Amino acid sequence: MEEHKAEDFSKAEGEESHSPEFLENNYTKVHRLGDRNARAHPLNLIGCGFLKLYYDNGAVAHLERAISILEESMECTSLFDSRLAEHSSDLGSALLQRFILRNNMVDIEKATVLCQNAVKVTNDSDPNIHKWLNNIANCYASRFDRLGKLEDINKAISTWKRSVRLMGDSDPKKHVALGGAGASFLRRFEQSGNLRDINEAISFQQAAVDLTPDGHPDKPSWLNNLGSAVQIRFERLGDVMDLENAISFLQAAVDLTPDDVMDLENAISFKQAAVDLTPDGHPDKPARLSNLGNTFVHRFRNSHLSTHLQSAIISFSTAANSLTGPSVIRFRAACTWGGFSHLYGQSPVPAFECAINLLPQVAWLGTSLTTQHAQLIEAGDVVRYAVSVAIELEEYERAAQWAEYGRSIVWQNLFSLRTPLDDLHNAHPELAMRLQSISQQLEGSLSDSHLPKDSEPGTLQDLASTATRFAVEREEIIEKVRKMPGFEYFLKAKSFDKLAPAAHEGPVSIINIHQLRCDALVLIPHDSQALNVSIVHIPLESFTHVMSETLFRDFNKLLSSTGVRARDTRKSEREAPVRDNEGSFRSILHSLWHHVVKPVLDGLAYQVRLLTRQSRIWWCATGPLAFLPIHAAGNYDSDVVGEKVSDYVISSYTPTLTALLDQSQPEMASHFQILTVAQPSTPHALPLPETEREVGLVKDIASGVAVKSLINEEATTARVLQAMKESNWIHLACHGIQDHKESLKSGFLLHDKILELAELIREPLPKADFAFLSACQTAKGDEKIAEESVHLAAGMLFSGCKGVIGTMWSIQDNDAPKVTKIVYERMLKDGVPNRKEAARALHEAVKELRESGADFLSWVPFIHMGR
Repeated sequence: MEEHKAEDFSKAEGEESHSPEFLENNYTKVHRLGDRNARAHPLNLIGCGFLKLYYDNGAVAHLERAISILEESMECTSLFDSRLAEHSSDLGSALLQRFILRNNMVDIEKATVLCQNAVKVTNDSDPNIHKWLNNIANCYASRFDRLGKLEDINKAISTWKRSVRLMGDSDPKKHVALGGAGASFLRRFEQSGNLRDINEAISFQQAAVDLTPDGHPDKPSWLNNLGSAVQIRFERLGDVMDLENAISFLQAAVDLTPDDVMDLENAISFKQAAVDLTPDGHPDKPARLSNLGNTFVHRFRNSHLSTHLQSAIISFSTAANSLTGPSVIRFRAACTWGGFSHLYGQSPVPAFECAINLLPQVAWLGTSLTTQHAQLIEAGDVVRYAVSVAIELEEYERAAQWAEYGRSIVWQNLFSLRTPLDDLHNAHPELAMRLQSISQQLEGSLSDSHLPKDSEPGTLQDLASTATRFAVEREEIIEKVRKMPGFEYFLKAKSFDKLAPAAHEGPVSIINIHQLRCDALVLIPHDSQALNVSIVHIPLESFTHVMSETLFRDFNKLLSSTGVRARDTRKSEREAPVRDNEGSFRSILHSLWHHVVKPVLDGLAYQVRLLTRQSRIWWCATGPLAFLPIHAAGNYDSDVVGEKVSDYVISSYTPTLTALLDQSQPEMASHFQILTVAQPSTPHALPLPETEREVGLVKDIASGVAVKSLINEEATTARVLQAMKESNWIHLACHGIQDHKESLKSGFLLHDKILELAELIREPLPKADFAFLSACQTAKGDEKIAEESVHLAAGMLFSGCKGVIGTMWSIQDNDAPKVTKIVYERMLKDGVPNRKEAARALHEAVKELRESGADFLSWVPFIHMGR
């Protein structure tokens, strides 16, 4: 009899369940059931009825009633009840809703445990497993939103993916799991900045859209989510195709949405009201303006009226130019402003100028190192887009300024180099501390404030006034600092005339690679006067960003297949893979020649010259091209002179223009010293017997010059570091170690341990003028860094060296002495050290090595950086 009555309560799921009176009446009836276990499921159905009422009308009282009854249902549910998982998950869902409403951590912790238990007691073959998985995934994602712990969003992603895996394409709810996975990948991208996450987010959102028919009520939501994700990728990468696709998806969402479900004008009205009710200066105003701008974009795509486009641009520009609010929110608003302006024929220069000017705040003022790193990867992509747009508008000096400023900031952060803020701390500590304190409040506590929705206008205005006061004070401090000697360009880009001296010894070619276009901007000196420098623009018309990525991928694959991981003596083991891959090497170097280097040389009207008269050129590449051997580009299937870069110029690299400034040749001093370090038998590493002969050659050639040699056990990190500080030239013949996760842990393997780059940069080398890094992997970049390759050779430049010879990958042990001999004979000609001969000396040495029949793996890796 009781069982029959229990079944009757399932009718609460019908239409009458919308009435709270009906539910309360059934609740009374349930308590007439004598069997405690028999009450469990009917109570669950009634509680879910109240939860449905809450979803329908938002009445908090219904949510509280739902939780109370569902808790009672759980108390009546035995551990052996077949509906234990269902009851646990339903109560967890209700508690999750209250957490979202009240932000009480007790609710989310209880909800998570309940939903976890539901999954634990359910087999993968159970038809309801995906429901329980979706609920626990929502708990993990919500807890991540509150606490920001990466492990929570990782769990959410793996749970959504498991749910997707267990559902067939015909399952009517599969799009929910796909969309949930996409949203979680997007959340993780916003914290990590990892491009793989935004790509996965778009992939899952696209799958959710593809699986949902046009008439389905959820289709507009999935299209909106997909469009938003693609728009975020556009803001990161600047690919105009992404912007166009985002607009298309968002427009499709609007088109499929019935008027009675979403009224665009009402949405604008509500969002405009939110903006209007937020006082100027309130930290949340830029985000609300950006949100309004996105809605204006939807309306513009629907109407195609220029006034609606203008409304969107005004919203984004106002957000970007706000004095308060998180700098990254304002930076992204500026990027979106620039993107839409560019796409629809308005001047994007003010927008990108604003974005570039915000870079120091994004990079240095008030944010954690982890956050800075992710944001700067994003910033590097935006800078390349901005540079492309400036080139398109033929504003070449502005393009060079922006390219340099963006790269300099990225390098300073990645290498933890001394920043302008550090310089201010040294010169004016009180000003620096006040600036840092204000910035931390503007970026942190003030911007993170979450006032109740019913806050009094006075409370909002008080916060706005406080934030505005801090912002004005920050600007006043910055302006005060800029009036001090040596700080004229504090937290702003140097003017072109200050960068021009970088080219006083020869052309510097900045190569900008972006989806929009690929170009070279070459700084050309006209005479011996450093300031008389102009820019030649050379479009790389046959080269694309996709080609650069393909070349980079093929090149990495090629090096991996040849096993060039460490300097060694085993020539025979390398010969077979070299022969097998010679065609690939030729193809890559020919592509670089045909699409990049030859157009630059032709644009400069360079002619083939004898070695003694060859000009210098410095390559400053961005994006994937920064990892490729531009210096070796050529058509090696041809014996005709003039088909290789080395027939025209002597190539060097530089990470930034600034790295070439202030590179005056030091006076030759009586205490000039060369340090040589050799590790022929490093513990736990392959033996390098030729390293001892190599440093012996340096000592023989440097007759009359002091040479300090540290070999084997003498070469401890402490002794080498101290000797580096006392030496002018440094020659390291040992294993080089590259850490692809933490660049500053890369270094040189000495007798006792690794001498890390972090230690070299932390303790500058005051006398260092030149370094020869005859080690493995000393110039091979970390492909996980989006903007620049980070490697030991560049690190030595930032440690104080003016010029550095390094290798892009490992070299054969017997090749190093050959190159070393030729280099030092030229640099020490007549017994006088001359670091400025390093590039020409290396050019000669590599030419001799190449013409002796050496394979590509042997001669291509040698590079010169700096002066």
